[in-house]
Amino acid sequence: MLFKLNNEEKSVLKALPGTTFERINWTEKDLENLVANNIAKLLPENQLMVFFQERKLREEADIYALDKQGDLYIFELKRWKSNQENLLQVMRYGQIFGQYEYEQLETMLRKYRKMADLDLCKVHKDYFIEQIDEPLNRHEFNGDQHFVVITNGIDRETLKAIQYWQKKGIKIDSIIYRLYRLGEDNLIFEFNPYNPEKEIIIEEDEGFFIVNTNLTWSDLNYKEMLEEGKAAAYYDRKYGIMNIKKDDTVFLYHTGVGIIAYGKAINNYKSKDINGDKEAEYYIKIKFDWKIDPDTQKEMAVQSWEINAALQSGYRFRQTVFSIDKKMAEEIIKLAKSKKQVNG
Repeated sequence: MLFKLNNEEKSVLKALPGTTFERINWTEKDLENLVANNIAKLLPENQLMVFFQERKLREEADIYALDKQGDLYIFELKRWKSNQENLLQVMRYGQIFGQYEYEQLETMLRKYRKMADLDLCKVHKDYFIEQIDEPLNRHEFNGDQHFVVITNGIDRETLKAIQYWQKKGIKIDSIIYRLYRLGEDNLIFEFNPYNPEKEIIIEEDEGFFIVNTNLTWSDLNYKEMLEEGKAAAYYDRKYGIMNIKKDDTVFLYHTGVGIIAYGKAINNYKSKDINGDKEAEYYIKIKFDWKIDPDTQKEMAVQSWEINAALQSGYRFRQTVFSIDKKMAEEIIKLAKSKKQVNG
């Protein structure tokens, strides 16, 4: 529940009135698009690799993801209050896709990324490069399935059903979103990001951002970012770029290497078409104060373990775009300057 505070009545909590997507005439597809376009905000990229989304008129769940062990996560969205039939539906998908062999999962990934030659083992290893040492064997994929139903509220019978199936060893969870009306035209969407590893997730908002160079999916994007002076994100991950504003400090993180550039944003985000896909890239121009070539100057990169050691933290750098606090930003710049002095 969300409460509204009033400066003149500081001892009073006023609950915001709740509503539903049905009441505001949203379809289930509208909700799916909302989640699909904001996956990076709603599902933890450092814990799950989304590799497929629903296609029209197919018996498929809404979102499919893999964790670092290769387990399959199946997400089903509902715009109405949860009921037991939702659980049966998502488990039906588990019955179908839980039997998928490696080659079938790889085909799903290729369709989703529109790249016909992707190797799932390699993509998975590159994606979780900081968490696993060796690629998984093909038979290790889809060893177990996890079911997640995303609904607006939950009733007692559904809760009892989830608890029953959990006791039977079924890995099933429910994520609750809530919709509130603030005035006539303003809506608030409450959604707690799914967090299977129970990691503490803290989002900062001080004008400092790290942008991943997309090495997992492309070996060319980072070169374009460095050469053209920009930070970019693509397709379903692009929306995080919208949070970066002019004059914010932006760091580029190259998976498996570390921080390879930083500078100031010189404008707000812009869009670009890719291979006929309209506005598939969102980018923001950066005036770099420091940058290196991750291929020839790898030793000058600021590695994630160095940042965590300096701050006595255990932060992961998997997300496409994420905000950091001023202390971390200053420590990264300090480490970059020290490496520049040592390496000339």
